[in-house]
Amino acid sequence: MRRALIAAAALITASCLTAGGAWAAQRVKVSVAGAGPGAAAYVIWGGLAALVSQESKTVEMSNITTRGAVEDIRLIEAGKAEFGLGVATLILRAQDGQKPFKKKHVKLRGVGPATVTMFHVATYKASGITSIGQLNGKRVSFAEQGSMTHFMTDLMEKAAGIKTMRQYLNWNVAADAIKDGRLDAFTIPNPLPAPSILKAATAAPINLLPLEGKVLDGLLKASPAFFKISIPAGSYDGVEKDVPTIGYVAWTIANADVPADVVYEVTRLNYSKKGRDFLPKVHKGWATGFRIAPALEQMSAIGLKIHPGAARFWREEGHKVPANIAN
Repeated sequence: MRRALIAAAALITASCLTAGGAWAAQRVKVSVAGAGPGAAAYVIWGGLAALVSQESKTVEMSNITTRGAVEDIRLIEAGKAEFGLGVATLILRAQDGQKPFKKKHVKLRGVGPATVTMFHVATYKASGITSIGQLNGKRVSFAEQGSMTHFMTDLMEKAAGIKTMRQYLNWNVAADAIKDGRLDAFTIPNPLPAPSILKAATAAPINLLPLEGKVLDGLLKASPAFFKISIPAGSYDGVEKDVPTIGYVAWTIANADVPADVVYEVTRLNYSKKGRDFLPKVHKGWATGFRIAPALEQMSAIGLKIHPGAARFWREEGHKVPANIAN
């Protein structure tokens, strides 16, 4: 990947302008990994791909479909995607080589915060299920293996001390399955609003199950990247009061070998006025990322080194890059 990108970047650097002043060189082509249809990540990073492709003279970005956040990190580490979703808790585990990762990941680099994500556990009000404990013996979708949903739902089940009838459905299929009565509950960590939860709520009012007591404590102990947060009342049809849950920062990350000029261009556009105007219209979750940006202290707290291209941008914006994450 590195040789191809450097070669493409060199073409841009060496290119000349046509008589009319337009760029003559072919743009560097990169990809961004962000889950699959039914997940907010697919929409969020699809918006970034659209922004970069529309506005950049030097970079063209495509959005690729994946099974979720675990696979995204693996793809970026392997150089099979240049950019993508980096969930804070998974970045910690990947860098340490902890499950669900089999080796230490050393190629992950931070760009900037994209969203604050909240963990949803959804049922229908008509089911009568109001607590995590009542999912014992029920049909629950953990989403596809390799997804953050699967990882977190497994943690939740263990913390609750229950055993469910596991299903492995993608988010859109799970929303259809719960509507058809083939599933009792499904989970998804997503910024608000989660597309699959919205889809399920079109059929009937839903319950979002609260994370509290030993379940909440168990999840908070699982990773320093998790923090307490609430899904506000009115977020979905049927959600009449705030629902306690856990949240975490979802970062845009890049492979360390992506040329600095390419990452600088993507970072610049992401956090430009045009980006700040356009991206929240694609998905409201972007607004939470913009509110906390650049969040370099939080990047430092999880030991995620910043990509030199992103570091250049944030320094130009007047921010100090913590020494432990500078390259």
